[in-house]
Amino acid sequence: MRITFVLPAPIRIPMGGAKVVYTHAAGLAARGHAVTVVAPRQPVAWPLGVLRRMAVALRDTVHGVRGDLAYDAPAVTSLLVSRVTPSSMPGGDVVIATGVQTAPWVHALHERQGVGVYFVQGDERFVTPGARDTWHLGMPLLTCAEWLRDEMRASGLDPLAVIPNAVDPKDFGLDVPIDDRPLRVVALYHRHPVKGPDVLIRAIQVLQAAVPEVAVTVFSARPPSHRLPAGVELLVRPEPAVLRSLYNHSSVVLHTSRSEGWGLVPMEAAACGCAVVASASRGVSEYLQDGVSMRAVPVGDGVALGQAALAVLRDPGERVRLGRAAHRAVAQFGWDESTAILESALRTVTRAA
Repeated sequence: MRITFVLPAPIRIPMGGAKVVYTHAAGLAARGHAVTVVAPRQPVAWPLGVLRRMAVALRDTVHGVRGDLAYDAPAVTSLLVSRVTPSSMPGGDVVIATGVQTAPWVHALHERQGVGVYFVQGDERFVTPGARDTWHLGMPLLTCAEWLRDEMRASGLDPLAVIPNAVDPKDFGLDVPIDDRPLRVVALYHRHPVKGPDVLIRAIQVLQAAVPEVAVTVFSARPPSHRLPAGVELLVRPEPAVLRSLYNHSSVVLHTSRSEGWGLVPMEAAACGCAVVASASRGVSEYLQDGVSMRAVPVGDGVALGQAALAVLRDPGERVRLGRAAHRAVAQFGWDESTAILESALRTVTRAA
């Protein structure tokens, strides 16, 4: 098959949804398909649009973001276009929208580009309040999570397949015994409110007040726009090997998001042996269970998150039990199996066209 994925924009910093797209693209290419990932650089209007783009470019320069794309994959073509239109897009058998911005673009393409499919990776009402309206455009639906499938079914829709995310053991794995970890907590910082930066800061304050000697390391794609508590180590866009080592030398990972389609960071950390203490967004519950393989607290409650992390740190036996259970849980998922589900779904769509 000739398969095209459509991203909302060129991706120049690490981003979970784009990472998933490129992982599937690589898997499909390895199966012999011709795969292209398209990203548009949308035209903007003068003067506000141009000024906004200039401001973004200046911010990228200050933040050390280069012009290179953050992701690529063997045998996958990355194509930058001015905008997604029938004249700018390659021909193919199937073209996949990967987010709320891209769904209307893909829906408007011609048959020459292939059958339009919508891969829903989250509840993107934090992007636009009408995000769920795009589910009803009439394209076959795919999703990464059972909870999203349930939401679609509640809206009268029946997605073609659920394609779970996974962790590549070449990227993230257990190198340091779970019971031999320092008193260190690790977390992702993201400035968007849906990712819970305020929750993270409050949780860290609770931890530091109770255990001043606890080491806290935060990593992020861009320098934070919030002031982090004193003593917090910050890593901006750490290399994968650095991130793997960080997970392996940490006891607990904090997950602070108010909404996640899946939640890759807790999964990566669990693959490296961290105990997961999480805001109970439904995405992380796709692969971990409260009280069994993670400790979950109400969404948005930074105090409760910090207190739960503190309880886990103070109980080495519980920390080790949670870390081992999480490690076993995430090992059940594999990219090869997930991409096989995607491939089968796409074959079904093209046969029906």
